[in-house]
Amino acid sequence: MEQALRDLIELSTAIGADPALVQGGGGNTSTKDDNRRMYVKASGVALKDMNAEEGYRIVDLDRCCEILSDDSLGELPPVEREQEIAVRLGAACIDGEGESRGRPSVETNLHALLGRCVAHTHPAAVNAILCSEGTETILSDLYGDMDPPYLFVEYVDFGYPLARRMERAISSYRESHGAMPAVIFLENHGLFASAGSVEDVLSITGEVVGRAERHLRDAARSVRERELPVMESSQRDELILCVAAELRGVYAGLMDAPVLVAHDLGEEVRAFLHSPRPQRLAETPSLVPEQQVYCNGAPLWVDFSADHVALRREVRETVEAAAEGPGTPVCVLVDGIGMFTAGAGVKLLDTAMANMRAALKILVGADLCGTPRSLPQEAIAHIRESEWEKYRHAMYETGGEASGLSGKVAVVSGAGSGLGRGISIGLAREGMHVVAADIDGEGARETVRRIGEAGGDALALQVDVTDEDGVSGLYVEVVKRRGGVDLLVNCASVAPPLPLLEFPADAFRRALEINLTGYMLMAREAARVMQRQGAGGSIINLSSKSALEPSKNNSAYNATKAGEVHMARGWALELAQHGIRVNSVCPGNVFQESKIWSEEYIAAVAEKRGISPEEVIPHYIGMTALQQEITWDDVAGAVLFLAGDGAAKITGQTLVVDAGQVFVR
Repeated sequence: MEQALRDLIELSTAIGADPALVQGGGGNTSTKDDNRRMYVKASGVALKDMNAEEGYRIVDLDRCCEILSDDSLGELPPVEREQEIAVRLGAACIDGEGESRGRPSVETNLHALLGRCVAHTHPAAVNAILCSEGTETILSDLYGDMDPPYLFVEYVDFGYPLARRMERAISSYRESHGAMPAVIFLENHGLFASAGSVEDVLSITGEVVGRAERHLRDAARSVRERELPVMESSQRDELILCVAAELRGVYAGLMDAPVLVAHDLGEEVRAFLHSPRPQRLAETPSLVPEQQVYCNGAPLWVDFSADHVALRREVRETVEAAAEGPGTPVCVLVDGIGMFTAGAGVKLLDTAMANMRAALKILVGADLCGTPRSLPQEAIAHIRESEWEKYRHAMYETGGEASGLSGKVAVVSGAGSGLGRGISIGLAREGMHVVAADIDGEGARETVRRIGEAGGDALALQVDVTDEDGVSGLYVEVVKRRGGVDLLVNCASVAPPLPLLEFPADAFRRALEINLTGYMLMAREAARVMQRQGAGGSIINLSSKSALEPSKNNSAYNATKAGEVHMARGWALELAQHGIRVNSVCPGNVFQESKIWSEEYIAAVAEKRGISPEEVIPHYIGMTALQQEITWDDVAGAVLFLAGDGAAKITGQTLVVDAGQVFVR
């Protein structure tokens, strides 16, 4: 590996791992070698994800500088100019793989003007100073002793205009100081650190950010914190569920598609809500480009109310009054409760949250430094229309052909193995956001890993389905991180293979607790969330062919699987008024990675059938009319059908997936 590439990866991953420096996919890095080549971050790539295979482009420095020296580009309309520069930067790339590797950063021309190693970061503490009316005075006080001196550049639109401004500023700086600037402050934008080595760039960045952080802490000591509404955690959770349901509903209506919602009451949000004038600060237009790009500007403000009906009405009216169109993401601050972010996909949602956390910290800090100074309105308009930002923004959106279930949230219990894992993978393949819930946390994480490898989204949560508080807490966490629930698949089950004469009562009770009480608790809490959302939903109980035709030495399994089907029928009657459909799937024997079909269970079955353990699986396949093994995909397909629009008028029914072993009677 080239040393310059090694340095780029080291610099990028170190900076990308620190949310105090960059948020989401923000920030840029570059390194140069002795052959007039520059390794530069690709647009829209998160620095933390940089590796030797992807995340960067290799640019010929001479060709790059030729672009900047072409005065005719300045005469073109902005969008046309950006498109032309994108084409020329692509032609300057010498890694030979075209735009499949991504575009070079919009700031590639600017990086070409600076030293061997360059990092452009967006530290919230530094931007608090750069977004205040007292910027230049504070910079002089904090960094006036730097050698060489820092360079301060007033705000100008990113891309070509910023590069041309920087070209003149750096030329003037070098004439005055006989050296290249190591630190460049960009008004309302961020920090550039330039040096000959990765170590020096990281050291410079750390020193600059450290001084800014200390300055803000000192300023905050003289400010009295604002008191927030006092409430129990259970009351706050109820209000969070209430707001998330309303936001999900209103944005699904605006976009005519499902959205995700996430809640945050972390350090930055708490500090903002405790600040003396949070509502006034929230109404401040965008301070930095990333806030405008990834958060659609300023957060919306909603006053606190303990009245659920009044709070939901206020949330809806606030969002509808502010909506300029169906786009997301958007951030909503509810006083005393926290920040809610709505977005059309997990990556977009997470990036918006990270950038708004930084924006809130900048707002509080800029207020401490004097008065926050927003981006000029013409700059905000430029960002909205920028071809580069539309390109970068599109990289965070969900692509591909969406199914009717795509974008919806599914909770699957028992997702850490066997059918629960298979169903989870099948749902994620259709574009659903899966919550893999299991008492086996490691198993759930393995399911999530497999889904992630295939390009899907999943979240692992550990839960004991027989623990009432644990199940309730699970759904609160799901709502906080995804906004709601559209589908529950109950899969968590046990099957003790014991004859009646030898069946311990404790083993029987345990099966009842997991297979019946567990299904009930998961369904009850899912239905409560779905009812609150007011958009219907689907619950599917994974039962078994044993619910229809009992098997020998399986008292607990036979009884509980039959009970699951009958519970589903009763729930279908109860929940129909809320548009919630409830059905059952009864699979035949599924052996694939099954915890039920363990070596011990197979041995017990072999003894029961009078055959060898090796003959057990072929024996059961031979009992089906189709003489075929049932797989994960077969059962996942049945679940997808029942959850989808094609089954919109099916409820209280039982679908048997067993290759024709038993029949519904």
